[in-house]
Amino acid sequence: MSRQLLLRLHRWAGLATGLFLVLAGLTGSLLAFEEQLEAWVNPTLFVAAPPTDSAQQLDPFALRELAQRAAPPQAHVDTVLLDRQADRSLRYILSARTDPATGRPMPLDADELFLSPYDGTVQGTRLWGASLFQRETAVSFLYRLHYALALPAPWSARILGTIGLLWTFNCLIGLWLTLPRRSARPSARGWWQRWRTAWRIGPSGHATRLTLDVHRAAGLWLWLAMLVFAWASVMFNLRESVYRPFMSIVAVTPDLWAGVPTQRAPMLQSTLDWKSAHAAARAAMAALAAEKHFTVNAERDLRLVRVHGVYAYRVRSSLDVPGTPGSTTVLIDAATGAVRGFAGDARGHKLEEWLGALHMARAFGTPYKALVSLFGLGVATLSLAGLLLWYRRTRQTSR
Repeated sequence: MSRQLLLRLHRWAGLATGLFLVLAGLTGSLLAFEEQLEAWVNPTLFVAAPPTDSAQQLDPFALRELAQRAAPPQAHVDTVLLDRQADRSLRYILSARTDPATGRPMPLDADELFLSPYDGTVQGTRLWGASLFQRETAVSFLYRLHYALALPAPWSARILGTIGLLWTFNCLIGLWLTLPRRSARPSARGWWQRWRTAWRIGPSGHATRLTLDVHRAAGLWLWLAMLVFAWASVMFNLRESVYRPFMSIVAVTPDLWAGVPTQRAPMLQSTLDWKSAHAAARAAMAALAAEKHFTVNAERDLRLVRVHGVYAYRVRSSLDVPGTPGSTTVLIDAATGAVRGFAGDARGHKLEEWLGALHMARAFGTPYKALVSLFGLGVATLSLAGLLLWYRRTRQTSR
């Protein structure tokens, strides 16, 4: 394939993704600190300081019951939160009940409920991602803008997945275009010396040259990170259609839900109550830990998945990426307590967890969050530089 054709492909792929990457880079630079931003912007919702130094948090099962009573009648609270922080409220996701007349989910005015873990008082509710111009939902709207362009499914996933795929290809093409050209004439400088100039921004020169240097050098310095983030975007949005078929060459990721088909109608009431389900899930996880030689470090949550008729029990274990909330999961039947699925030890699962943790700044603590924030600004800068190069080129050719 000729260099001119690759350059043309790089240019058109950059034009197709440039504005999206500017938006994703800017929003991503903020969302690297999403939890801290939410607590700063919405302290009445997210902050729950203990009333006294000796105050104890209430039982997590009792807190779920309080959340269910406080929720609107058309909503379920289907999660027991087991991993709690001393200065944070509990955020419960509300799921809509099925309307028996229509068989469809009932509409909800709010889909999140915030509860104090110390006395169970409701600190507020909100409709996640509703508006950029409401304080309660501004940060969540940025998140929705970042991962879905604030568009409804499935179009958001298709568009962003395609952008991630184009970005992945463009990373590979862009790297190739920075490599030194073959020359028929002998050169005193070696290959690396000639390529090294592509990594630098010249000290002087006209605006177009400076813009090209910024675009090329930033692309090289950020290349590996861009490739990881681009492919992670494909994983998030085109997991079954593109990511898993391609990655099966390297490692197969077992489908956690393969053995639990969707039921005709979501279950209304589980046979196992919450505490019985928790005991069964803990026993199942302990047995799996002994069998597969991993350690459970902390519990995360227990969730009733009504459409599958199972409880999903998540923990943070030695199988998980260090610093992440944890995604080691066992599914148990909501009627019998039998194990229906497990995720955590497969090679493909670990690859997915690493990609997700790196993309969402959930590994290596605050220093990595700061790096991801700077990376987002870098992606926005090099994308803007690429768009500016195209604009100047079209102006020159139109004269």
